[in-house]
Amino acid sequence: MARLSPSQPPQSGGVRSIEDQEVGDLLDRVHRLELVARHNAAGLRPGDYLTAIRGRGMIFHECRAYVPGEPARSIDWNITARLGEPHVKVHLEERRREVFIALDVSPSMAFGSRRKTKLELGVELAASVAATVEQSGDHLAHVLFADRVLAESRPAGGGKQLFRVLRSILEQVEPWSRPVEISDIRVAIHAIQKYRGRFVVFVISDFIDHDLPEDLKYFQAQHDVSLLHVYDPLEFADDVPLAMRARPSEGNRSPHWTPLGSSEASGSLAEMQGFLREKCGTYRLAFESFGTHEPVRAGLDRFFHRKRRLLSA
Repeated sequence: MARLSPSQPPQSGGVRSIEDQEVGDLLDRVHRLELVARHNAAGLRPGDYLTAIRGRGMIFHECRAYVPGEPARSIDWNITARLGEPHVKVHLEERRREVFIALDVSPSMAFGSRRKTKLELGVELAASVAATVEQSGDHLAHVLFADRVLAESRPAGGGKQLFRVLRSILEQVEPWSRPVEISDIRVAIHAIQKYRGRFVVFVISDFIDHDLPEDLKYFQAQHDVSLLHVYDPLEFADDVPLAMRARPSEGNRSPHWTPLGSSEASGSLAEMQGFLREKCGTYRLAFESFGTHEPVRAGLDRFFHRKRRLLSA
């Protein structure tokens, strides 16, 4: 995706105020992000967007063909017998799930050695999931968090809600300008728990401090939770004889020289993924790692494939 840094304002014959230029630039960035997000979402196959939460209503909406990978228990065997091929019934409330995207915008997410930072990857990932939610007819909500909630919205549907969420995200992509030190998933969990209902929740973070609170176990009991882990390959590189002036982990505001490839918090990528796999297995969560060096669409396709397998188990 294009870098999220401000672009040059368009030239015109009139005089524009700084405020007008900033608003115009933000709207332009929102539209460009939406185009990227819809492109990524369009690459997913029908049926990829699956969750463990089904509609509870009995208002019949439509009958559609079964998509390979969906749980076999969703098949309507009476219709299947009549039509000769697997079909499922879709009810009105089944098509109106409520989805929260919780994005970590803490300082550690600002690191990047490739074309994008972890935060830019997280933004594109959040936007792509949001576009998938919108095109599926579901309701979208979001929480942006660090050591506290920085922005949030309640579930709503339609293209206007998608635009509002993308605009809110882009307004919060400068973590170094805020006096925050750490990311705390608990604040996102508590923010979502304020709303009544059962939600599909995507938590996007680098999980750099290996902090997955036990709250997730109780949170997962009510909601369908997935962890989307973003990382930069250089964080986990071995034997890199270089050093950089940076904040190597959260909770440390003072920049200092740190050897690359010797992350004091993260360890190796295999160790990080092993930690996430163990925790997610314990709490029965879906998770996937997304590197700043790979296309978002490929990572999402891999994630939804694993999600189908988890739901079918």
